[in-house]
Amino acid sequence: MGLREQKKKQTRKAISDMATLLFIERGYHNVTTAEIAERAQVSVPTLFNYFPTKESLVFDEDSEMEQNLVNAVLNRKKGQSILDALLDLGLENIDLISKEHKKQYAVFMNLVESTPELSLYSKQMWMRHEKSLSKVIQKEAKKKVSALEAESVARFVLDSYYRAMGEANPKSALKILFALLKEGWRQ
Repeated sequence: MGLREQKKKQTRKAISDMATLLFIERGYHNVTTAEIAERAQVSVPTLFNYFPTKESLVFDEDSEMEQNLVNAVLNRKKGQSILDALLDLGLENIDLISKEHKKQYAVFMNLVESTPELSLYSKQMWMRHEKSLSKVIQKEAKKKVSALEAESVARFVLDSYYRAMGEANPKSALKILFALLKEGWRQ
């Protein structure tokens, strides 16, 4: 990555971090984009060059997350199942959220879930990720699977990531949920 691209990435992150911090401190509806731009030391048009909407300010890693899901399937180890590759990705992401950041994650999720606009944006984002993941699952599966099957697996995988993060031991929870997906529910 060149210096210019690195600078853009840093600016994007700084804007998003400032917006998220202000939203958490004062509430989403009590912060303007002009205030975010000023605090991030960019112009309002520059802010909107990086983020097309106020809601998108909070989700600066949206594209990267989607690409990571697709890459986990496409670049999995030889002989590794799609589900094992996606489990590995989930476990790696849990490791990235260290214990000290887990509290910040909970605060962030509270902001998203308690703000209707952010909650809607988050759901729409996950639906886009689900669609991308289901397409690659359908394409890469060893046996032919229908769109319905691939979409269901993608939804369960993404929901498992979300649910596991709310548990005391997210890694254990994620492994349990993936085992359920791989083996089925036998009751």
